Amino acid sequence: MSERGMDRRDFLHRLGLSGLALGMSGAACGSGGGDVAAQQGSVAKQAVNAAAGSSGPKTGLCTLAFSELPFRDVLSLARDTGFDGVEPWGKPGHIPLTLSDDEVRQERQAAQEMGLEISHYGCYVRIGDDLEQEVVSQQQKEANMVRALEITRLLGTDICRIWAGNKDSELMNEADWEKMVRDGKTFCALAEKAELTLAIEMHGNSVTNKAAAAVDLLERVGSPALKLNYQILNRSEDPYERARIAGPHVVMAHAQNQAKEGRGQGSICDGVVDFQKIWDILHGEFGFNGYFEVEFVGGKTPEEKRAALEADAKCLKGIG
Repeated sequence: MSERGMDRRDFLHRLGLSGLALGMSGAACGSGGGDVAAQQGSVAKQAVNAAAGSSGPKTGLCTLAFSELPFRDVLSLARDTGFDGVEPWGKPGHIPLTLSDDEVRQERQAAQEMGLEISHYGCYVRIGDDLEQEVVSQQQKEANMVRALEITRLLGTDICRIWAGNKDSELMNEADWEKMVRDGKTFCALAEKAELTLAIEMHGNSVTNKAAAAVDLLERVGSPALKLNYQILNRSEDPYERARIAGPHVVMAHAQNQAKEGRGQGSICDGVVDFQKIWDILHGEFGFNGYFEVEFVGGKTPEEKRAALEADAKCLKGIG
């Protein structure tokens, strides 16, 4: 049976979060109240982090990695596995654009009570053309960007992750570029006014599939509010050269890896790419001090996903 088809209580139990099956699910949204155990866990985590020093990246969990769980449950999982922060997934079930201001504040408070920082807000607004299934009018797109920036501020972070088009850079024509740059200037004006940063996802089916094209986009838009979210793209571009080209503009990084043998998701420390080397480039050459975030975890069962997450958390904490 899949995670989605599994009874939630059983799924949480197998993840090691069985106490949440009753306690968290029965709590009213934003009930807060000062969870003593959570506060104690936060203090202990902070002490460990202080003892270890801060030579490596901050460690984050994209809540997308556990999209089958409610947001509060993912927060608990991030806390229990020792992450410093989370990037909320901007889709229903976590932090969609339709959430009210009060609901967003309540989720921020829940994270704070667990000792977690909100690293960034992961929204799905795109400059340029949207994916076919997400086509919206220009007016609606701009309204979505305004709302995404409002949520970013309400979450207590200053970085909002966005996307760039729906084509690889090699397929872009001049009309595509003109539309993307026009949107970029419009959205960046909004971000500058709000004193926030837009970090473009470096991804396939996007102009950012190549680092040089991503930098070209930033230069064409010409706004200090537009930056990059570094991530590897399997074997389509050398990950270290990709980091060097993008490095001056990187404000966040998704840590994911490809298995050394075969296809599919590999653990961060046992995959094709050496993330210590990525850190050495981004931090050592460009002064990056932000988050390395787990975006996806391996495994299919709750036990496998929990074990993979713990291994990735340990891996990221060993970088420095």
